[in-house]
Amino acid sequence: MITEQEIQQFSEMGAVTIDTPLTQQQLTAASDAFDRLLPGPGEKPRYRVSTTCTFYDPELLDIIQHPFFEEVAKRVLRADEVRFFQTAVVTTYPAPNTPFSFDQHVDVQYCLSDLDATPRRMVCSYFLWIDDVTAQRAPLMYRPGSHRLIARERENRPELKGSAAHVEGVSLARLPQLDYADPIPVVARAGQTTVLTTAMVHGASINVDSTPRKAMVITFTAADIEIGLPQNQAETKRAYDRELKKRLRPERAHIVPA
Repeated sequence: MITEQEIQQFSEMGAVTIDTPLTQQQLTAASDAFDRLLPGPGEKPRYRVSTTCTFYDPELLDIIQHPFFEEVAKRVLRADEVRFFQTAVVTTYPAPNTPFSFDQHVDVQYCLSDLDATPRRMVCSYFLWIDDVTAQRAPLMYRPGSHRLIARERENRPELKGSAAHVEGVSLARLPQLDYADPIPVVARAGQTTVLTTAMVHGASINVDSTPRKAMVITFTAADIEIGLPQNQAETKRAYDRELKKRLRPERAHIVPA
């Protein structure tokens, strides 16, 4: 499932890629659902398309409620119980004649005491790779350990220590100037998932390959941990949770907040 060494890598580096028990049949069904949900590049090209907390396709709900993701989140977050937080599907199409580049930002910031607490006061994110991800096929780029550098800096600021974490995108240019590691790509096989924190400096990259790259994002928190969201996202999440709870199998509905 996930080893102690892999959990340590998540804690220190911010990301670790592991195998999942998903079958090729499940991946193919999920890929077909992506095609139904997301538009192609179109006449005015959009090379990265996504939707968050809007879908109830059975093929995707089967992944969200798969016990594997709940159990790994428990171990990663050092929690007896975890709850579903958000989900998204993303397709990144090839961008012809575009040089490789990538974004750099964080989605949330923590203090060191949040990362090291039991349970951890943070979001556990899965990037489930529906396709193989290569260094050319829009890999997620990230700076290993950057989440801990930022958290250590915040821990030393009394006005921030102990404050509740909330989701807010912040570009690298607006982050503290710290000794960040150089960015590296996440490469993976279809069916693997990267367990990560979006508190590390990371970003989407350009697909300079010839094949689209599809990824499903699933996130969890420890059961009693509150992570703030922007108002529009919070409203969307509440509505999605209400409907999702009704659509999951009865024995799996407990992962959705009441």
